[in-house]
Amino acid sequence: MSEKPVVLKIENIKKRYRIKHITKKPEGRSEKIKAAVKSFVNPNANKEDFWALNGVSFNVEQGEKIGIIGKNGAGKSTLLKIISRITEPTDGRIEMLGKISSMLEVGTGFNTELTGRENVYLNGAILGMTKTEIDAKFDEILEFSEVGKFIDTPVKRYSSGMFVRLAFAVASHLEPDILLVDEVLAVGDTRFQKKCIDKMLNIAASGKTILFVSHQMNTIRQLCDRVIVLREGTVIFDGDVEEGIRIYNSEAYMEKQNHYDFTELTRQPGYNLDKAEILSLDILQNDSCIYAPDEPIELKLRIRTKVENIGDMSFRMLIWQADETPIEVCFTDTFANINTIGEFDVGITINKHNLGPGIYKATLILSGGTAKANSENLDYVYPAFVFEILHANGTSQSWPRQWGWCHFDDVDVKLLSDGDK
Repeated sequence: MSEKPVVLKIENIKKRYRIKHITKKPEGRSEKIKAAVKSFVNPNANKEDFWALNGVSFNVEQGEKIGIIGKNGAGKSTLLKIISRITEPTDGRIEMLGKISSMLEVGTGFNTELTGRENVYLNGAILGMTKTEIDAKFDEILEFSEVGKFIDTPVKRYSSGMFVRLAFAVASHLEPDILLVDEVLAVGDTRFQKKCIDKMLNIAASGKTILFVSHQMNTIRQLCDRVIVLREGTVIFDGDVEEGIRIYNSEAYMEKQNHYDFTELTRQPGYNLDKAEILSLDILQNDSCIYAPDEPIELKLRIRTKVENIGDMSFRMLIWQADETPIEVCFTDTFANINTIGEFDVGITINKHNLGPGIYKATLILSGGTAKANSENLDYVYPAFVFEILHANGTSQSWPRQWGWCHFDDVDVKLLSDGDK
């Protein structure tokens, strides 16, 4: 059992917002009277309760670096705003030990009419620093921001890069016991972003307690020793960083499932659905869609041809990591020469691959033509399905680097049915 003191205790935090639905403006005297009566009798008739947070509870020990992740709208920023006392919770309570400061939005509190120097003192005061603290750190802030001789120029004349550099420099030189950080590392150019991350690593190494919200999983890996995953205002995971990232990737991009129906899917322009289309996909022999490194991936596709004499048909498969990094381009051989109108089942078996452990999405492109040189793309489905590859030891920890391009060395594609008209 840990002997470190609990510096932040979150108990059953809830936050409700009331959403008003816009209705058609009444026309005419009688309609206006009816609307007024309806509003008087039931003032909440056109309103809906939205729970941004719904019972969030966890403890934070001194010195912990916790990543808070989840899809857009999961409640991450709302939680940090409540902890930092920017907004009040609807229910629940928070206990904290020590000084808390926030880096929730770079540049908040800057006055464009004031100089850079004046804004350092103004913004520092807003963020909880005393004048003595700002005096002691002013030279460090100026050096980090790289604003230099422009420090006594009104910030309205700064470029956007100068503005965010100075704002981050002020915020990153706080001296709190608990620091709340919300997506502020993605500022400036690539070089300055690296500088920001290095600064945060130094803060983390100094023993400060940090709550860090981000969609940048590599930064989460670098900074955090624990991850909390939010979904629709509730905590669905609290623990190991890599396991939390794996759950986040699954949540953020697509649920793994065994059957996909593409009949209502909106396609990208440039594909000839007048000739053929992919109707559905089934995952075979694996209910979880989680595979061992040497386990075959078996699929069944249902396609529909709409004209005769399409000719040789084939599939092209694109594989992506969950964060949209392209991993694989796989060209299959021709699986059939189809000259009739109907629906056909096609089997695809990926017998051998060298994908690293992680979560992947697949794209399927259906092609056809009377000759390979005349082949055209007929249908494009993205993402067609989601699957996961485990480590050789059976764990689900994601590989900590990109695997780049790889190859499917053994893929079987064959027609399973003669077609149903």
